[in-house]
Amino acid sequence: MKNNFLKNKTILITGGTGSIGSGLVRKLIKTNCKVIRILSNDENGLYELSRKLNLSLLAFDNFSKEMEKNKVRFFLGDIRDLKRCHEVTKNVDIVIHAAALKHVPIVEYNPNEGLKTNYLGTRNILKASVNNKVSKFLFISTDKVVSAKNVMGKTKQMAEKFVIDFKKKNKTKISIIRFGNVIGSRGSVVPNFINLLRNKKDITVTDKRMTRFIMSLKQASYSIIKSIELMKGEEIFILKSMKCFRIVDLATSLIEYFWRINKTKNKIIFSKSNTGEKFQEELY
Repeated sequence: MKNNFLKNKTILITGGTGSIGSGLVRKLIKTNCKVIRILSNDENGLYELSRKLNLSLLAFDNFSKEMEKNKVRFFLGDIRDLKRCHEVTKNVDIVIHAAALKHVPIVEYNPNEGLKTNYLGTRNILKASVNNKVSKFLFISTDKVVSAKNVMGKTKQMAEKFVIDFKKKNKTKISIIRFGNVIGSRGSVVPNFINLLRNKKDITVTDKRMTRFIMSLKQASYSIIKSIELMKGEEIFILKSMKCFRIVDLATSLIEYFWRINKTKNKIIFSKSNTGEKFQEELY
């Protein structure tokens, strides 16, 4: 995969061990970029990703000769730490900011932690990027910022506003890409439902009316790279071809599929849970 606008560029991905981040790494490693830096506070996630990519852990050492052989560099750290943000953005051309707390019920129960990561962490990494004269900064946001109802959506909404309104004295281009749910990503609804059905358990759905926008990991990675190519600063990119479906229809289809495999009669249980989830998401 040759993208001339990435040629000899050093790219930093925050949250690089998550589903979107690691998918991006696999995509970018095939391009002609110079270096891919992965920042994550998940030590084991960094280790597992290095194994999957078949890379030496010596690449963790900034002074290692082995590191020069590797296109991918691993950085353990947290976007809540401004000093660490300055260290990892030094001599970087492009920052893809994917690090976030994304699980709505967990952030709802731990709102201060959501604020620290989603808002304050975004402030830190953006300030550090601009101070280090990064060429392009792309913030990965969510459809949950629109008419935000839950803490996760509100903290990402605050981050979006800060990114768009950020005043800078240099030429760093700053833009946003807004996603729906990435199907099959870690902790998302599809692998959760499949795991339940494989263990012959019923599926829990909050409400019949609940719908979600979805995209594949391949679409997500492509959209991010395309947005970096197109961005001139201050845009919000939204994928036009993002599909929307009812969660209950997904659950019904999976139950029918697994019935054909193991003849187990599972059912859907409606929980009416109040975790801050919206019935319908909006993209703008």
